[in-house]
Amino acid sequence: MCALISDRVNPVDFDRAVGGFHYPLARFWLVLCFLTTCCSLRSSAQIPSGGAQSSTWLSYFGDQPFTNTLALHLEGSYRHTFPFDRPEQYMLRSGLTVEHGHGLSSLFAYTYLVSYPFEGGTLSPASASGKQPEHRAFEQLQFEHPLIRLGEKHVTLTHRFRVEQRFLGTATEGVGVTKWNFAERARYRLTAKIPFKTASWWIVPNYTSMFNEVYTSFGPHSGESPFYANVDYGAFGWNLGSRFALELGYQHRYAPIANGVIGQNDNELQVMLLSTAPIRRFHHRAQ
Repeated sequence: MCALISDRVNPVDFDRAVGGFHYPLARFWLVLCFLTTCCSLRSSAQIPSGGAQSSTWLSYFGDQPFTNTLALHLEGSYRHTFPFDRPEQYMLRSGLTVEHGHGLSSLFAYTYLVSYPFEGGTLSPASASGKQPEHRAFEQLQFEHPLIRLGEKHVTLTHRFRVEQRFLGTATEGVGVTKWNFAERARYRLTAKIPFKTASWWIVPNYTSMFNEVYTSFGPHSGESPFYANVDYGAFGWNLGSRFALELGYQHRYAPIANGVIGQNDNELQVMLLSTAPIRRFHHRAQ
């Protein structure tokens, strides 16, 4: 996608020193303050009804191109309580990403997800025991565009619309799945990515990413309220070359009523590896 150059005479410049304070050093203290705040929130938060106080996500998110317009989408994540004492969920996802040009893309994917309910956790309906499976298909449309210019870079906004078809199993330990339920869900996510000036110190992040996502249930199995959940996320990101990035962030998820899949609140530490490495490059190296 071609970068759009702003016609503003004086673009916002986050890279200059403020009051004689060197910007990369300011960014380092900003990251430290962010991590300290997350830890204090986790330690001071009360355990909400029907949900765990905190959890940790370890994730991989990749779009691996194999033509100029098609990419193999691969995701995987493992979720556990904080700090690393009990598994909660793991998820595997694959799909096909189609680039339409001008920042527009679509994704068609399948997800296999297994949850581990336990008392006091985010997956603790009274009737559930053992591993709870879910098969999920979804269709997604995404549009990315620049917002404002920061020096030679741009703040970008990404709008993501997703519709899901979910097949949720209810299992009993020692027996297996005894019932399957079908549900439909729609999601909208607005993401802002703010780049920073490249710094020589590796610990200084290259960008920050923030999003808000709203979940709504629809269809004949949506229940009494269409509002399902709301998610807020903020992270710092480090570019690992041109094809990989690492994000470290905090996510808060809120649902008005505990529904057996998530409690009313969940505080999550997110560690994510992102990749756009093309498949053809790996193929050429293998030869």
